[in-house]
Formats: sequence, structure tokens, C-alpha cells
Amino acid sequence: MTVPDRAELGPSTAAYVKAMGWRSVNAHTHISLVNRYVYVEVPKAGCGTMKATLGGLEAARLSSKLVERVQAAPHDRTKVTPFVKPFQLPPAQLEEVFTSTQFKRFAVVRDPAARLLSGYLEKIRQGLQQSSPIFETLAAQGRAPKSAADISFADFIDVIGAQASRDQDPHWRRQVDHLGIPDMQYDALIHLEQLGESWHQIGELISVPDVQEQFFCRNSTQADAHLAENYTPELLAKVAEIYAGDYAALNYPVE
Repeated sequence: MTVPDRAELGPSTAAYVKAMGWRSVNAHTHISLVNRYVYVEVPKAGCGTMKATLGGLEAARLSSKLVERVQAAPHDRTKVTPFVKPFQLPPAQLEEVFTSTQFKRFAVVRDPAARLLSGYLEKIRQGLQQSSPIFETLAAQGRAPKSAADISFADFIDVIGAQASRDQDPHWRRQVDHLGIPDMQYDALIHLEQLGESWHQIGELISVPDVQEQFFCRNSTQADAHLAENYTPELLAKVAEIYAGDYAALNYPVE
């Protein structure tokens, strides 16, 4: 993947790349030149469902085998993707994709507190690779637990709250920054909590009127059902401060 000279990029593309980095922009941006839309995934916000459903539709133009592969492992970036990725487009065309009214741009977003807890339950409590930087930070501060899987929710929030968005793992990165707002303009920011009722809207965005979900993430943490047992008023207040931009721009009420 070639990293372009930022001077070659259009203004909106350059601002997005400067904020989040070329690697992140490529990893999370999914472009359909045929149906003229851009889906920017937000990890821990229905991205498995979205990539499998939209990817299955894109793959159907190529082969049934690719459809099966995409829907069986939507997060596997080592496989061939049916989407066009930013690095595959000339800078002028990529800027058009990111700015033109000829393309629809959308994302699925999630309540910040529930999304953060979901990331913690999956990545930290299971001791996955995303827990290592958190553990290392706590170790440097002299307060690391016995293992990464033992990191408390409060300590986790303290560590990620001190990080700039670009330094945060994408699974709990501030959504507004991850999406490049306000430099990137979106036609729709769909709440995950209303995704089941939003497929008609998604169908209009992708020019496939009868689209419906074809896949549900098998690794759901059901975080929304565990908010009360993990959050104290103090922790919620910290999350409201860390993700103040998300709450305001994405129209979520602060509990």
C-alpha cells in the first residue's frame, strides 16, 4: 500500500489523513464505485453486520464463493475485499468520493458508553492484543494488575481518557475523530440502536432498495445489557467528558 504525498491529496482527504493516518483511512473506508457510496466502519458499532451485508452485495457481482468468504469472516483483512479501498484510487478521484454529491457517505455509530464497555469486555477482559498497550501504560505507572485480562474498567478508562484520538485503539477511538468530522461530510450517521429499523434508509443510500441484514456479529458482548453493573456515576461522568464530542455531534444524550 503506497502512502501518498499529502500535497497530492485533495483538501478533505488530506485533512482526514492528517487526523487519523493513511493506514486507518484505508482500513476503515469501504467504497462502492458501482453503487456510488462510501461506508466508513466504526469498530464496535455493528461493523461486522455492515461489512458482511454490504460486502456480500458487492461480492455477488464477482462470485458466490467470495460472498461466502466475506460473510463468514467480515473482519478478516487478509482476504480479498469486494470493496474499493482509498489507496486504489487516484487522489482526485478519492477526493470526489469523499466530497461529491454523486456519492453517498454514511456510517453506523453507537452510544459512547455502551461502545466503550463493549470494547473493554471483548478486547481487555479476554486479554486480546489490544490490551497490551493498556497494560504497559499501567505497568509504567506502577499499578499494573497480574495480567492484562485483569485490568479494571476504571483503570482502562483512565488510560484511554488520557490519549489523543489518533493514539486510541479504533475499538474505542472517539467516533467523531475516527470519522473525520467535520472535514468529512456524511449523508447519514445511523444509530446502531436503530439499525434494525434503518435498512430502508440504508437501501436508499446504497441504491439497493430491498437490502436487509444478512449477518449478525457472532462475538456480540451484549454490552448494553451490562451498563448498570459496570458503570458508576463517577465512571459515566468520565466517559461523558472523554467522549463529549461524540455525545454532542452524534445526538446521544448523556446519561
